[in-house]
Amino acid sequence: MTLTTAPVPGSTAPGTGPAGRPGRSSARTTASHYLIWVVTLVLVVGPVVPIVLASLWSTPLYRSGGHVTLDNYRDLLTDPAWWGAVGNSLAFAGLTTVLSVLFGVGAAVLLTRTNIPWRRLFAGVLVLPVVLPGLVLIVGWMAMWAPSGFVSSWLTVNTVLAFPIDLYTMPGMALVATSVAAPVVFLFCRTTVLAVDSSLEDAARSAGAGPLRALVSVTVPLLRPAVLNSALLVFAVSFEVLGLPLILGFSNDITLVSTYLYDNWINASPPRQGLVSAGAVFLLACVSGLLVVRNRLVGDAARYTTVTGKATAKRVVDLGPAGWPLAALVAAVLGVLVVVPLVGVVMTAFTTILTPLIAPWSVLTMENFGAVFANPIWVESIRNSLLIATVGGLLTTLAIAVVSVVAHRSDFRFRGSLQQAVLWPRMMPGLVTGMAFFWAFAILDPGGALRSSLWALGLAFAVRSLALGYGVFYPALAAIGQDLDRAARTSGATWWQATVTVSLRLTAPAMGACFVLLFVSMLNDADPAVFLVTDRTPVMGLTMLQLAATSTGGAVAAFGVVQMLITVVVLGAGRLFLGVRAHA
Repeated sequence: MTLTTAPVPGSTAPGTGPAGRPGRSSARTTASHYLIWVVTLVLVVGPVVPIVLASLWSTPLYRSGGHVTLDNYRDLLTDPAWWGAVGNSLAFAGLTTVLSVLFGVGAAVLLTRTNIPWRRLFAGVLVLPVVLPGLVLIVGWMAMWAPSGFVSSWLTVNTVLAFPIDLYTMPGMALVATSVAAPVVFLFCRTTVLAVDSSLEDAARSAGAGPLRALVSVTVPLLRPAVLNSALLVFAVSFEVLGLPLILGFSNDITLVSTYLYDNWINASPPRQGLVSAGAVFLLACVSGLLVVRNRLVGDAARYTTVTGKATAKRVVDLGPAGWPLAALVAAVLGVLVVVPLVGVVMTAFTTILTPLIAPWSVLTMENFGAVFANPIWVESIRNSLLIATVGGLLTTLAIAVVSVVAHRSDFRFRGSLQQAVLWPRMMPGLVTGMAFFWAFAILDPGGALRSSLWALGLAFAVRSLALGYGVFYPALAAIGQDLDRAARTSGATWWQATVTVSLRLTAPAMGACFVLLFVSMLNDADPAVFLVTDRTPVMGLTMLQLAATSTGGAVAAFGVVQMLITVVVLGAGRLFLGVRAHA
């Protein structure tokens, strides 16, 4: 209930500042703000507490008894396999980061600031791995570029050439990871390259520098914030990735931190859950630390300011005769990294056997898709993922909108912590998110009724995707002037009424774009489901991960094509009706 009183002489009316000007005092804090704050912190930060507790407890949290102990950390730190996994993860993440930065930065400069032929086509092909399921791309790599793959075998049989890298080695794994990570670097750097003032390059050319030298000596150094930002992000994600090393590293016994934790939980008998929880705490600390360093290493952003109030025309660098050779090089690289693997998935799905010794058109079949829809578990995983992605995407979009307006449009005293809480899941590896909710449900739901339901998976997927949706929604909210909200409140509307009728209504397109990206993320996510999925709740991401880790047959590729088609249809609809674009 709201009480209205007459203004006291010498004071200002509610909703106005000094001299009667509209102010922010009308954005009153209510009990609903505190409720939203508490629920957000409990769902986002709260589940981490049980992981720490499980790492310090002598028995699993779902069993009675036990006591505080450091044995789990002692067992972890004295296990040679753990330190081997840490070393492999550092090597893999470092190599992936170097390759991704070299290719991503080069592509951003070439495809944005030069007149290289077909640059728009190249840019569109380059970002495909960002929007398509990563596991499907890995299946395509194995089908075409593995030692027994279609293209590598054809090269060996018909030419003197051979694919120089074995996919089942550390360099091969890093090359596959680069095909997904380099587009992220490209998207980060492309935005910065577009913002660089062309007059800076003109000044260098007037001092005697050639076009390419001006580009390298002026534009590339200004990319330092974007390069550091994207490089640390790629390193952090590569350090905690599960799917790729689980699929490609198994044959040569290459264990990373993520697969070490996976094996000790899933394959060990009995499961070493306390040790895995201790490892998860280490993984969370490392990834969180890397992302904190990422924010600090960029330095003073003002040093890299190139856009001021003076408008300047954007010009591209004329490559001259070098344009076509560079275009051929880019086309070859994109062909190896993106086009050939995607073609490989489709060819494997539509043939009974894929080998260079038999013409593919002579063994065309639809039986692989029939096998997919004849398998009840696979069909159930498709149905569950669509349900989670639809319902979860809608509810998460609404939650992001509500939390964002409280964090940025109210006078709530703890709004700063809300802003940080929404970004916190970006620092949590997917495995840690799933484990956090597993232990939280083990404490709060001993019977397992909630943990074994789709609601548990949907909640874990929603928390993991929170930062992604917030990154799409908040810029649209920030673009709306708060004077519109104040005008509504001056007319008698409450804070919530003004927020719903003004801010949320004007950000409806951004909410639609947020839903599309959340739908795709939840549809294809796998890592959080590792610890939460049951026989009754299979999902597409984890099913595809398990299939790709054990088989590369036509039915597996067909399942990947179904997953890819759903993703493309949803993104295409979002692009058509809402203008959704791939972004970093």
